[in-house]
Amino acid sequence: MVWMAAILLVVSGCSTGLDSGEIELVGDWTFQDSAGVWRTAEVPGCVHTDLLGHGLIPDPFHGVNEGQVEWIEDRDWRYRRPLPLPPAEGEWALEFSGLDTHAELQVNGRTVLNTNNMHRAWRLPTEELGLTGQDTLEVVFRSPVGVGQSLLEASLLSIPVSNEARPVGEQNSVFSRKAQYHFGWDWGPRLVTSGIWKPVRWVRIDQELPPFRLIPVSIAPEQAEYEVFFKEAMEGVAPTLERDGVNVPCGWNRIDGRRYRLTVPEPALWWPNGMGEQPLYDLALEDGEGRFDSVRFGIRTVEWNRGLDGFGQAMQCVVNGVPVQVRGANVIPPDFFPVRAEGRWSRVIDDAVAAHMNMIRIWGGAHYGEEVLYDLCDQHGILVWQDFMNACAMVPTDAAWRMNFLAEAREQVIRLRNRTSLAIWAGNNETEKAWREWGWQDLYDLHGADSIAVEDAYRQLFERELPQLVDELGGGEYQPSSPHHQDPEYPRESGDQHDWGVWFGKAGFEFYTEEAGRFASEFGLQSLPDRRTLEAVGVQSYEDTVLQFRQRSKMEWLEPGFDGWDMMQFYAGDYFADPSLAELEGMDRLDTWVYLTQLTQAEGLRQAVERHRCSQGRTSGSLYWQLDDVWPTVSWSTVDHAGRWKLAHHAVRHANQPVRVLPDRTQGDRVAFVIANHSPQTTEGVVEWSLIDLAGDTATAGRFGVTVEAHTTASWSATDAQVVPDRHILSWQWTGRDRAATVHDAGHHTFRSVGDLEWGAARLQVDTVEQGVRLSTDVPAAGVWLRSASEGRFEDNGFFLVPGRPRTVRFLDPSGQLADPGDVRVVHFGQGQTSAP
Repeated sequence: MVWMAAILLVVSGCSTGLDSGEIELVGDWTFQDSAGVWRTAEVPGCVHTDLLGHGLIPDPFHGVNEGQVEWIEDRDWRYRRPLPLPPAEGEWALEFSGLDTHAELQVNGRTVLNTNNMHRAWRLPTEELGLTGQDTLEVVFRSPVGVGQSLLEASLLSIPVSNEARPVGEQNSVFSRKAQYHFGWDWGPRLVTSGIWKPVRWVRIDQELPPFRLIPVSIAPEQAEYEVFFKEAMEGVAPTLERDGVNVPCGWNRIDGRRYRLTVPEPALWWPNGMGEQPLYDLALEDGEGRFDSVRFGIRTVEWNRGLDGFGQAMQCVVNGVPVQVRGANVIPPDFFPVRAEGRWSRVIDDAVAAHMNMIRIWGGAHYGEEVLYDLCDQHGILVWQDFMNACAMVPTDAAWRMNFLAEAREQVIRLRNRTSLAIWAGNNETEKAWREWGWQDLYDLHGADSIAVEDAYRQLFERELPQLVDELGGGEYQPSSPHHQDPEYPRESGDQHDWGVWFGKAGFEFYTEEAGRFASEFGLQSLPDRRTLEAVGVQSYEDTVLQFRQRSKMEWLEPGFDGWDMMQFYAGDYFADPSLAELEGMDRLDTWVYLTQLTQAEGLRQAVERHRCSQGRTSGSLYWQLDDVWPTVSWSTVDHAGRWKLAHHAVRHANQPVRVLPDRTQGDRVAFVIANHSPQTTEGVVEWSLIDLAGDTATAGRFGVTVEAHTTASWSATDAQVVPDRHILSWQWTGRDRAATVHDAGHHTFRSVGDLEWGAARLQVDTVEQGVRLSTDVPAAGVWLRSASEGRFEDNGFFLVPGRPRTVRFLDPSGQLADPGDVRVVHFGQGQTSAP
């Protein structure tokens, strides 16, 4: 193998995977621009990033440039490079890990393959290429819009795909197995890309073991037992097991031609974030012919309890026999262009971990995650809800399209099935619900036999063939769609819900209690991003066309012209203040909109998560929409495209905290708590609470001792406390009985919306301390917003401050290290309190 590495290192224009038997073709790539000139290209990448890199198009993220680059989607594009021969030793294949999307591969002008799926990898054995030693590889990308429109016009039926903002008859995105958000969404631009979006490499196929499944048979403190199941009969396979680079003795026995038994003594179990540690083992397998493979895995079981209970049919994730209160978010690519998104996943998962999340949902309108994303989830205890790639669209009725989708699904299930973090598959996003409720039959003129044909195509794929494939390949838990219910007439009683009564239905935040289902897999509110994020793309004021251009949420069914601006104004006015009327000292209209919409989003998500956690087992999961952004915009994200936390991310960080005192809103205007301990050890201490009036005086107070076992909750209420809802703030602190008097949790709750209370003219004392600020106040202050000109974030923001309880808030630089915040500006809600008209 050392000799092989020496050969690989000298291949021109290539990057070597030394002992892995891979040679990546980097450098020497060119693409043909719109004038026919060949220019250098970056692979992986896409035509948009290559044109941008040469200054041939304006930045589509800046200003209103999106429309100026739309012509790119109508063109065919060509990429080429010299194709070096692989080493003489061994059997090799040329692998294309990702081609976006309709591509013709040519070697020396001869077509060797046509592809039509962004989500698949493609391999060509050397003998099929006809190589001479002086070879040229060329990839011709056909316009996805042109190909899609031809397929649409050839279709006998209209296929609903309502999230593509084109007239019926021009919505062709469903015909291309390509990331659907590329055709536009209500949080992103329309930039229909083409290009080589993943590496191209020579792969030595005679060194590869056939795919295998790692199947947990039994896991106990004394021993974990797995079955290693190969695709084909295998002899002479030997294992090496390591943890953190240290050899781990293990048992290994052949069961039959395709199966081996692996036993691990005294296993260290893998747990979701907040429930324990995430130890990972490295299993390397090699047979007598020198073929090898490896897998990194955590020892755990993942099951879903869907049994009957007092609320209907459960949907509860269970890890290692322990029910998980799922807390997390939906994620979309953290940059529109995948080549740029890949390097941002580390930040996204860091933000998820910092906010005490234990699951993300990889949404079905984008693309399957890169390996780095799943690596990070495995390492940090983030469970993965994985959608197959279909969103808000029915499917073509022809067999060729369906077989292409199933080939993609097979590849992805085999790729991901041994991932420790993988928890569940969903066939698509919202298509089942849309067909049932969105009026597609009328909009697309699908009635009678046509309607039956389109529905049958959907059911054949998502309710018959896809679940069979997932089961056959050992992919784990599967459901046909998200949301999905056993009985659509009673959605609260089974399955998952997309809880959009808040936002799209103008419901109040009590909706998250009154209409809560078994698992909330989408819910959210919009807000503006950090002002600096907007200024970087040309926004100067609230009235700026560049800002207004980025609002894509339209709700014509509520009233003509109603959009996301109107909805943000509606909710901000209901819970805080109308941002079009409020005036805050030193803040212009843009600052005011940023502040009040972020406060409102924070309150909505805080209440949603806390209400779910107080549901007495009804709602076992909270995945809000959405954690991140594909570009700088107005959206439902809690962290903007530049990586700056909105106030909502601080709110969900506290709401998700494993050890929490939660205000029990089901008890109305009473002092009532649910004390949650979703940590792996018993937590005890004393909870001190008080009712504070808006002048800062304590009306009543109390304390109680509490001991909460691991992974359980407890309840407590004060029967004699007299709450005045429009004057009192509930404040609490849970302190441990340890010598250090550890503060497990502290917080505040108002019994009415913050905007409905008459806040006093608080005088905040702000003192700079090392790596942060110390704040105190004479009367209660709500929505305390700390801003620094330095890059980074405060550990907490958008919080309450009450007399007698000063706070020190530290500042973190972008790497997460403590830093000097420099000049700090402080705003609180009472400074500009005003009533909506």
